[in-house]
Amino acid sequence: MTVSWFSGLLLLSALTLRASRGDKCVVGVFGEATILPCVYNGVKNLTALNVSSEWRTGTEMMLRREWTEGEEVLDAFPTGRMTVSSTAPQSGDFSVVISDLHLSDSHNYSQYLQIQGQNQSLLLCSVCLTVAARFTEPILSREDTKEGEPAKFICHSRGGFPEPGVYWFIDHTQRPPVEAVGTHIVKLPASELLNVTSVLTETVSEDTVVSCVIENQVLNETLSVTSGVLVSTVVGRASQAMSMFSTGLCVVVGVLVAIALAYQIKGDRLRRRGRQTHAESDSEDTEMIVVNFEQLKSLPETDV
Repeated sequence: MTVSWFSGLLLLSALTLRASRGDKCVVGVFGEATILPCVYNGVKNLTALNVSSEWRTGTEMMLRREWTEGEEVLDAFPTGRMTVSSTAPQSGDFSVVISDLHLSDSHNYSQYLQIQGQNQSLLLCSVCLTVAARFTEPILSREDTKEGEPAKFICHSRGGFPEPGVYWFIDHTQRPPVEAVGTHIVKLPASELLNVTSVLTETVSEDTVVSCVIENQVLNETLSVTSGVLVSTVVGRASQAMSMFSTGLCVVVGVLVAIALAYQIKGDRLRRRGRQTHAESDSEDTEMIVVNFEQLKSLPETDV
């Protein structure tokens, strides 16, 4: 009974440890870099021991690094696009950086730590990686149709992964009938990336607002285009920046105009003062001439 209880306790402890590790899923973006986190929280001083770290996918070893008393042993295994910090034993951070992500990098990764004096490697971390690719900004066009025929709208986006959600809206809120929409998704040549083309065929007036939405659920990204006008978070930030730039430019121009007007007013005042001073000088000269003439008249006449 005691043995059975002890075995059950061990099993429960193992399951609890496994659950606490869990699989931590990381979402990476195609062509960019990502980090698979893994930290050693044990009590051993790894800098005083010989240590090796291995990142694996299943039974395939993807990266191996070795340290001797904290000093990294170079050329232990080709790193390729994967790197681990050379100071991992000091920091305990054995996270791996994968650069230039490919769609084929989507795997479950495991990190094993081999410590001097232990017969078996320690499974330190288990991380799942999902790689997705961003779709381009959608383009919406309207085909010319004969009078009386339904209008045809075409929404196109490319270079993304996985398959996106495609949604149409009429006047922002109304969803068209399912049979009015046809969506086609094809792979790019020599690639796993996808192109998506969706066609809406519906009878609408010329002033009806039609919107197409492309949603990448893995990356939690949504792009939309409305009646030929692109609406997205990126464009929104660009528009906001342009608005701020225009506002700043208007302020600068306003300040320059104010300075120019101030200088012009000051110049006009100086010119008026100059003319006034010149006029007063001429008046004084005239008075002096009149005074001198009066003095000449007051002189006694002298016979010649």
